[in-house]
Amino acid sequence: MNVERHSQLSIREAQQQVGAFLDSKGEEWTRLSNHHLRVTHLVEEVGELARAVINLDASYVDPNRRGAKRPQAEKLVYLQDSLGDILYHLFAISIAYGVDLADAFDASMKSIIARYPANTSAESLNPIQ
Repeated sequence: MNVERHSQLSIREAQQQVGAFLDSKGEEWTRLSNHHLRVTHLVEEVGELARAVINLDASYVDPNRRGAKRPQAEKLVYLQDSLGDILYHLFAISIAYGVDLADAFDASMKSIIARYPANTSAESLNPIQ
């Protein structure tokens, strides 16, 4: 399958692209019906994202932490790769359960905006006062 690069791919189009890729690979390769594997892969990628953020932001260098000594530009590439992998796995999970990720995101954004209106100060959102 040829993966095309689009400058402004919608969530729905990206989900369709991932779905087409997974269909082309088949269940034997994707194991899409093993939902726990989908979540396990997502969690693994979130761990890699955490490492990327730590490597970018930590004020100390741990010589034992993988990637800690890489140049800043390489660390940013690793962060970008981790975010892309997470998005792929989110699409795979949504496909496995038949959830439209664009609709899920729209619903979440409406809920977040309703809970945290733009004109609300940070102090008023703090439950411990």
